Amino acid sequence: MSSEHQPRLTESLQASYLIREGHPVKLSCRFDASPTVDIQWLKDGVPIDFEALGISRDFKVVNEVDYTALLIKEAFPEDIGSYTVIIRNSLGEARSFTHLYVEEFFCRTPESEMSDTPCKPVFVQPLLDTTINEGEKLKLHAAINANPEPEIIWYCNNSPLKNSRDLTLSFDGQLCKLIKDRCEKENDSGTYRITAVNSMGQAESICQVIVQSNETKIFRERLQSTRSLPVFIQSLQDTTFHEGEKLLFQIHINGYPKPQVMWFKDNQPLRNTSNRRIRTEDDTCILEIPRLLINDAGIYEVKAINSEGEAKCSATVNILPINIVPEPMIIESVGSAPEFLQLFKDQTTSIGSIIKYEARVTGTQPLNVYWLFNGSPLTLLRNSRRYQLNVFNDTYTLIIHNVRYEDIGKYTLNAENSWGKATCSAELFILPTILQFGKKFIIEKFISYL
Repeated sequence: MSSEHQPRLTESLQASYLIREGHPVKLSCRFDASPTVDIQWLKDGVPIDFEALGISRDFKVVNEVDYTALLIKEAFPEDIGSYTVIIRNSLGEARSFTHLYVEEFFCRTPESEMSDTPCKPVFVQPLLDTTINEGEKLKLHAAINANPEPEIIWYCNNSPLKNSRDLTLSFDGQLCKLIKDRCEKENDSGTYRITAVNSMGQAESICQVIVQSNETKIFRERLQSTRSLPVFIQSLQDTTFHEGEKLLFQIHINGYPKPQVMWFKDNQPLRNTSNRRIRTEDDTCILEIPRLLINDAGIYEVKAINSEGEAKCSATVNILPINIVPEPMIIESVGSAPEFLQLFKDQTTSIGSIIKYEARVTGTQPLNVYWLFNGSPLTLLRNSRRYQLNVFNDTYTLIIHNVRYEDIGKYTLNAENSWGKATCSAELFILPTILQFGKKFIIEKFISYL
């Protein structure tokens, strides 16, 4: 009885998720509890009804001994909102919260930027081939520019389509949508075509839709139901890198039930950080370190576990240092170590902006002054062309143009001479953004309880 305890989170949901419309998303967390637990997911504070029409086809929950995930096969704007997972047992409960943002796949052209010049229709976003299961909902999108506004006609296997009880066709001047409920293999598979016509001309876009029968779906599920140990398709390989290079381990794994995957370095578990990304795509497990530091060297191991057993493999990563050769220094008998007269601080900005770090430093010349990003020299980075370094008297400035997510991290200015060394560091943070109706909205504040 002494080992029993209420649920506690070992890995919470992310604070937020930003996903592009039509793409899959997985909201997941890990927990520890004894005795066993009941798990409930909520959207906007309301329990998700997985039996409701339409929801059961788009949402799926995966529950394991210490893990739960909500899988959304295709995310759409109607899925935007706050999500909560509640993990309960007889001794108490634990909760984790997140917010899902969905970026519309088509960025509209504002009316103020649209030309009055007549032009024939042009598809700026064509239809895409789609495969769904019988009984699921079909969603097709296309985006068009035209003046005057065109007439839109949809076809399935060369037969024109019209709005009905289970078929919705819409057009708002730029975005065309088709939504068909409860698709059938015989009636809804085939070639879909959209034609746009105005006084200047016409254009069309075509795609193929495959509706898989339930027999095919059941057959695939039966194939997957055969329990098996985790098996790595290939092993990790010992590798040597230079400091500042990118490490990317990708390893494919088979096994049923789907294995849990964990990464280790020198026998210590690894988690996602600003300089380390761990993710799983289908049956591929990925570990990525965009810019290696000397202390990233070591033995990396990946372990896969399911109810049938476990598999693991490892590799040694060696990292060669990059020697920064300072300018020759003239040693004087009397002098002073570098000292910062003005420091720079952490900054928070948005994608596409320009930011500036500026510091003033003094000390006996010659001074060797250089910038680092996450411990690596700025001049060695592949995107260093966006970095502008300026020096005026005792003022050193770093300007980053067209800020991107890859710029998140720690920036350091080092100054050294024969009498000592001084360092100033600060971090750059980027707020997530979404595009909607041609405008950029910066998410300055997440839900109050995150």
